[in-house]
Amino acid sequence: PLCIEEFDLSDKNFKPCPCGYQICQFCYNNIKTHSEEGRCPNCRRVYDESTIQYKVPDADEFKADLALKHRKAAAAKKKEAEKREIEASSRKNLAGVRVVQKNLVYVIGLNPTIRDENQLLLTLRGRDYFGQYGDIEKIVVSKAKPGGNPNQGIGVYVTYARKADAATCIAAVDGSANGDRVLRAQYGTTKYCSSFLRNEQCHNRNCTFLHETGEDSDSYSRQDLSS
Repeated sequence: PLCIEEFDLSDKNFKPCPCGYQICQFCYNNIKTHSEEGRCPNCRRVYDESTIQYKVPDADEFKADLALKHRKAAAAKKKEAEKREIEASSRKNLAGVRVVQKNLVYVIGLNPTIRDENQLLLTLRGRDYFGQYGDIEKIVVSKAKPGGNPNQGIGVYVTYARKADAATCIAAVDGSANGDRVLRAQYGTTKYCSSFLRNEQCHNRNCTFLHETGEDSDSYSRQDLSS
């Protein structure tokens, strides 16, 4: 069919060609205005206004058409509400899920001698350390827990601009020696933003959590990670 929009009541009663091929009145006027001969798209007969058939809808037809529109609108509204409910329920289930972030590297085993945190971050960003593998978007140091093993060192989260750079970092760092220590490097995990889980917009420009659904293959529950 020529028309892409659903016929309204007046268009359903409009038959511009004896062959019975129906188009809406807008398309009919468009053909008559912009086509040199104004032919029917179906039989190629030149449109003749004297052969146009148009039946004026009566009150019952208007009433039935209005009722149909109301039913369709109600059905569409119900479908949209069900969709939102399913999405909300699905997002709630993501609250305890951790997702592997392929541009985030987690490294343990470092025991730096630099005590100033800002200076330490600048050093770790440098080309002698994690900066040699690619552009770094963010770097965070996870301090050792009070009462923990003092020989365990610190943990470092390095967020690269590119996933390939993170992979290069892991390949180079994991299992390497750092003095008398062996460094361990792996992909880091992150969780979903609480605003995203509530189906709300996140206004924190520095939010590092996820705002879109990750791949199932990269998603793990807390039980998965602890087992």
